[in-house]
Amino acid sequence: MALSYLAESEAPRDFKVSSTESDGHYKKCVLCYTVKKNFYCAECVRHGNFVHSSMPYSDRFAEKQAKLMRLKLNRQHVLDRCEKLLAPKLRKDILLTENKLSRDKLDLVRLAIQQRRSIIEAKRKELTELKSHNNELRLKLPRYQKRVASLGKHAQHQQLELQNKISTYNDRAQDLAALRRSRIRQFTKYIFPVYLSYDPSDSIEDLEFLGEDSEEEPPRRPQLHIGAPWIDADGDCSHIQAWGTTLINACLLFKVQHSANCAPFYEIIQQ
Repeated sequence: MALSYLAESEAPRDFKVSSTESDGHYKKCVLCYTVKKNFYCAECVRHGNFVHSSMPYSDRFAEKQAKLMRLKLNRQHVLDRCEKLLAPKLRKDILLTENKLSRDKLDLVRLAIQQRRSIIEAKRKELTELKSHNNELRLKLPRYQKRVASLGKHAQHQQLELQNKISTYNDRAQDLAALRRSRIRQFTKYIFPVYLSYDPSDSIEDLEFLGEDSEEEPPRRPQLHIGAPWIDADGDCSHIQAWGTTLINACLLFKVQHSANCAPFYEIIQQ
């Protein structure tokens, strides 16, 4: 459709003046009802005094516009009236919905209260059972008081004995450690003395490494080498006793010949 606005002294901008174009290319204008382009003056267009219809009893554009305005007003009036008439129903629906929600909430509250009451009843029953059980135990308690007291005393006595055994064990362990150290010192001092010796074929650097204390050669003294016999797996120790007698005789002979001090060695053998 043509959308150009006409002035009094000019033709429409979309008006086809070429005679070569076919009639099929014409489009209906807003102001005409045939392809022949019936135009109206600007005053008539301004006042809406034109007919855009091919009907024999067609209304003018101004009348149609007035009818449209009246229809819009009537429609708005009907809508307002419908809203006024439906307002109570809408209010009723809202109240019914709120009432239903309130009932649901009340049902939930009642259910929660019922569950809480059932829990309270169960706890009360459990409490009564515990009270009865405690009363029974309280009645039975005097029978077992003596037994409990005796068990407590026995536990204390066992604890004291355990502490005494631990202290005794520690003391004996310390004594044995001291005795072992003293026997080791006697063994290394009197029976198998240890001296720092060196080979004359060592180099000068080795002699310097030994220091001044190693220049003095320790006194030469005869040493007694002892080899202990094997112990049988059967537990027969008769040959060990014979070996001890032979060892004592050899020590006496060694003392007579070399005047050595074998008293610590006698103590070790006797022990």
